[in-house]
Amino acid sequence: MWIKLVTITLVITIAFFIVFNLILSQPSIEETKTSEETEVNPEVPEEPPVIITGGILRGWEKGILSWTLEAEEMRLNKQTSRANCPNGVKLVVFDEKGEIKTTLKANKGYINLDNKDFQLIDTVEVLSTNGNRIESIGLLYRDSNKTLEGFALSKIFFDDNYIECQNFISDLDFENPVFEKVQKGKFSIREKNPS
Repeated sequence: MWIKLVTITLVITIAFFIVFNLILSQPSIEETKTSEETEVNPEVPEEPPVIITGGILRGWEKGILSWTLEAEEMRLNKQTSRANCPNGVKLVVFDEKGEIKTTLKANKGYINLDNKDFQLIDTVEVLSTNGNRIESIGLLYRDSNKTLEGFALSKIFFDDNYIECQNFISDLDFENPVFEKVQKGKFSIREKNPS
Protein backbone atom coordinates (compact mmCIF):
# COMPACT_ATOMS: atom_id res chain seq x y z
CA MET A 1 0.00 0.00 0.00
CA TRP A 2 2.82 2.39 0.78
CA ILE A 3 4.32 1.61 -2.57
CA LYS A 4 1.06 2.54 -4.35
CA LEU A 5 0.83 5.79 -2.36
CA VAL A 6 4.45 6.74 -3.12
CA THR A 7 3.98 5.86 -6.82
CA ILE A 8 0.77 7.96 -7.08
CA THR A 9 2.46 10.92 -5.29
CA LEU A 10 5.48 10.63 -7.58
CA VAL A 11 3.28 10.51 -10.74
CA ILE A 12 1.25 13.53 -9.53
CA THR A 13 4.45 15.47 -8.72
CA ILE A 14 5.97 14.73 -12.13
CA ALA A 15 2.71 15.67 -13.90
CA PHE A 16 2.59 18.94 -11.89
CA PHE A 17 6.16 19.88 -12.95
CA ILE A 18 5.45 19.06 -16.60
CA VAL A 19 2.29 21.20 -16.65
CA PHE A 20 4.05 24.01 -14.71
CA ASN A 21 6.98 24.08 -17.19
CA LEU A 22 4.59 24.08 -20.17
CA ILE A 23 2.74 27.09 -18.75
CA LEU A 24 6.00 28.99 -18.14
CA SER A 25 7.30 28.29 -21.65
CA GLN A 26 4.17 29.73 -23.34
CA PRO A 27 4.47 33.43 -24.32
CA SER A 28 2.07 35.74 -22.59
CA ILE A 29 -0.78 37.35 -24.54
CA GLU A 30 0.94 40.77 -24.40
CA GLU A 31 4.21 39.35 -25.77
CA THR A 32 2.34 37.57 -28.57
CA LYS A 33 0.46 40.76 -29.47
CA THR A 34 3.66 42.85 -29.49
CA SER A 35 5.42 40.31 -31.72
CA GLU A 36 2.50 40.31 -34.16
CA GLU A 37 2.35 44.13 -34.25
CA THR A 38 6.10 44.34 -34.85
CA GLU A 39 5.78 41.93 -37.78
CA VAL A 40 2.93 43.99 -39.29
CA ASN A 41 4.90 47.30 -39.05
CA PRO A 42 8.60 46.36 -39.21
CA GLU A 43 9.60 49.86 -40.47
CA VAL A 44 8.44 51.62 -37.28
CA PRO A 45 11.41 52.02 -34.91
CA GLU A 46 11.04 51.02 -31.27
CA GLU A 47 11.45 54.64 -30.17
CA PRO A 48 10.40 56.88 -33.08
CA PRO A 49 11.80 60.41 -33.22
CA VAL A 50 9.66 63.51 -32.89
CA ILE A 51 8.23 64.22 -36.34
CA ILE A 52 7.00 67.69 -37.28
CA THR A 53 5.09 68.04 -40.55
CA GLY A 54 4.98 71.41 -42.32
CA GLY A 55 6.91 73.15 -39.57
CA ILE A 56 8.83 76.42 -39.32
CA LEU A 57 11.72 77.00 -36.91
CA ARG A 58 12.97 80.51 -36.14
CA GLY A 59 16.37 81.52 -34.80
CA TRP A 60 16.91 84.82 -33.01
CA GLU A 61 20.10 86.75 -32.30
CA LYS A 62 20.12 89.78 -29.99
CA GLY A 63 16.34 90.12 -30.31
CA ILE A 64 16.41 90.17 -34.14
CA LEU A 65 15.25 87.32 -36.36
CA SER A 66 18.42 85.64 -37.65
CA TRP A 67 17.01 82.75 -39.72
CA THR A 68 13.90 80.71 -40.45
CA LEU A 69 13.83 77.07 -41.47
CA GLU A 70 10.83 75.62 -43.31
CA ALA A 71 10.53 71.90 -44.00
CA GLU A 72 7.80 69.59 -45.18
CA GLU A 73 8.95 67.11 -42.54
CA MET A 74 11.43 67.41 -39.68
CA ARG A 75 12.54 64.31 -37.77
CA LEU A 76 14.07 65.39 -34.49
CA ASN A 77 16.13 63.16 -32.23
CA LYS A 78 15.07 62.50 -28.62
CA GLN A 79 16.92 65.57 -27.34
CA THR A 80 15.35 67.68 -30.16
CA SER A 81 18.79 69.13 -30.89
CA ARG A 82 19.30 67.53 -34.29
CA ALA A 83 16.86 67.25 -37.17
CA ASN A 84 16.72 65.38 -40.44
CA CYS A 85 14.62 66.98 -43.19
CA PRO A 86 14.24 64.28 -45.87
CA ASN A 87 11.60 65.94 -48.07
CA GLY A 88 12.82 69.44 -48.84
CA VAL A 89 14.08 72.33 -46.75
CA LYS A 90 14.21 76.12 -47.11
CA LEU A 91 16.51 78.24 -44.96
CA VAL A 92 16.14 82.03 -45.03
CA VAL A 93 19.00 84.04 -43.48
CA PHE A 94 18.40 87.63 -42.35
CA ASP A 95 20.87 90.52 -41.91
CA GLU A 96 21.40 92.66 -38.78
CA LYS A 97 18.40 94.82 -39.71
CA GLY A 98 16.06 91.83 -39.95
CA GLU A 99 15.85 91.92 -43.76
CA ILE A 100 16.24 88.86 -45.97
CA LYS A 101 19.84 88.40 -47.04
CA THR A 102 20.03 84.89 -48.50
CA THR A 103 17.66 82.00 -49.23
CA LEU A 104 18.95 78.42 -49.32
CA LYS A 105 16.82 75.57 -50.71
CA ALA A 106 17.62 71.86 -50.87
CA ASN A 107 15.96 68.50 -51.38
CA LYS A 108 17.35 67.24 -48.03
CA GLY A 109 18.90 68.74 -44.95
CA TYR A 110 20.49 67.91 -41.60
CA ILE A 111 20.35 70.50 -38.86
CA ASN A 112 22.33 70.74 -35.63
CA LEU A 113 20.34 73.15 -33.47
CA ASP A 114 23.01 73.20 -30.75
CA ASN A 115 25.59 75.02 -32.90
CA LYS A 116 23.22 76.17 -35.71
CA ASP A 117 24.93 74.26 -38.51
CA PHE A 118 22.70 73.53 -41.52
CA GLN A 119 23.94 70.84 -43.91
CA LEU A 120 22.02 70.87 -47.20
CA ILE A 121 22.40 68.13 -49.80
CA ASP A 122 20.95 66.71 -52.99
CA THR A 123 20.35 69.72 -55.28
CA VAL A 124 21.06 72.86 -53.31
CA GLU A 125 20.31 76.37 -54.55
CA VAL A 126 21.43 79.55 -52.79
CA LEU A 127 19.97 82.91 -53.86
CA SER A 128 21.26 86.14 -52.36
CA THR A 129 19.41 89.45 -52.49
CA ASN A 130 22.51 91.02 -54.09
CA GLY A 131 22.23 88.65 -57.08
CA ASN A 132 24.76 86.00 -56.07
CA ARG A 133 23.75 82.40 -56.78
CA ILE A 134 25.12 78.96 -55.95
CA GLU A 135 24.10 75.61 -57.39
CA SER A 136 25.52 72.63 -55.52
CA ILE A 137 24.92 69.08 -54.39
CA GLY A 138 26.32 69.69 -50.91
CA LEU A 139 26.65 72.81 -48.78
CA LEU A 140 27.02 73.77 -45.12
CA TYR A 141 25.80 77.04 -43.62
CA ARG A 142 27.29 77.92 -40.23
CA ASP A 143 25.18 80.53 -38.48
CA SER A 144 27.82 81.09 -35.77
CA ASN A 145 30.15 82.87 -38.22
CA LYS A 146 27.69 83.38 -41.13
CA THR A 147 29.69 81.34 -43.63
CA LEU A 148 28.89 79.01 -46.50
CA GLU A 149 31.07 75.96 -47.04
CA GLY A 150 30.80 73.87 -50.17
CA PHE A 151 31.94 70.26 -49.77
CA ALA A 152 30.77 68.93 -53.14
CA LEU A 153 30.68 70.11 -56.75
CA SER A 154 29.41 73.71 -56.72
CA LYS A 155 28.74 76.33 -59.38
CA ILE A 156 29.07 79.86 -58.00
CA PHE A 157 27.87 83.01 -59.77
CA PHE A 158 28.80 86.39 -58.22
CA ASP A 159 29.80 89.87 -59.46
CA ASP A 160 29.99 88.75 -63.15
CA ASN A 161 32.22 85.85 -62.06
CA TYR A 162 31.63 82.14 -62.51
CA ILE A 163 33.53 79.44 -60.62
CA GLU A 164 32.99 75.69 -60.64
CA CYS A 165 34.85 73.98 -57.82
CA GLN A 166 34.78 71.05 -55.42
CA ASN A 167 35.31 72.93 -52.15
CA PHE A 168 34.90 76.55 -51.08
CA ILE A 169 34.29 78.71 -48.03
CA SER A 170 32.87 82.23 -48.07
CA ASP A 171 30.83 84.80 -46.25
CA LEU A 172 27.28 85.30 -47.55
CA ASP A 173 28.30 88.34 -49.69
CA PHE A 174 31.34 86.64 -51.28
CA GLU A 175 33.57 89.44 -49.98
CA ASN A 176 36.35 86.98 -49.01
CA PRO A 177 35.81 83.66 -50.80
CA VAL A 178 38.35 80.83 -50.81
CA PHE A 179 38.01 78.28 -53.62
CA GLU A 180 39.68 74.86 -53.70
CA LYS A 181 39.88 72.38 -56.54
CA VAL A 182 38.69 74.86 -59.16
CA GLN A 183 37.63 72.99 -62.28
CA LYS A 184 36.62 75.85 -64.55
CA GLY A 185 35.25 79.33 -64.51
CA LYS A 186 35.66 83.01 -65.33
CA PHE A 187 37.01 85.25 -62.61
CA SER A 188 38.28 88.83 -62.55
CA ILE A 189 39.53 90.88 -59.61
CA ARG A 190 38.51 94.50 -59.49
CA GLU A 191 38.89 97.16 -56.85
CA LYS A 192 35.68 98.25 -55.31
CA ASN A 193 34.77 101.87 -55.79
CA PRO A 194 34.81 103.76 -52.52
CA SER A 195 31.37 105.15 -51.81
